[in-house]
Amino acid sequence: MKTIFRIAIVLLVAGIVAGGFYLLANNTNIASGRDLDDRQPPAMTSTDGQTFQPREFHDESLSHGLAGVAGTLVKLTVITFVVLLVQKGFSLLGNRKVKAAQS
Repeated sequence: MKTIFRIAIVLLVAGIVAGGFYLLANNTNIASGRDLDDRQPPAMTSTDGQTFQPREFHDESLSHGLAGVAGTLVKLTVITFVVLLVQKGFSLLGNRKVKAAQS
């Protein structure tokens, strides 16, 4: 139970630190005293002088986003299993060395 509590505390602290960095990065313009409501986005032009048009978002963007999240979860699952297998391998090697030393 102590291990689960320690993991929860580490995750909580990491979340607080990440949230602090997020707020710091996104609110730096507020500290400069500029009014953010009156800003216009910069005019972006290509080398031949044509302006870029923003893309339209369609329903398919949601499916692409969910596919990206699912892909990330699959990668995370595979990495977790690989780490667990490596740890299990090291523990088996450690047990063999202890048994050999006791013999």
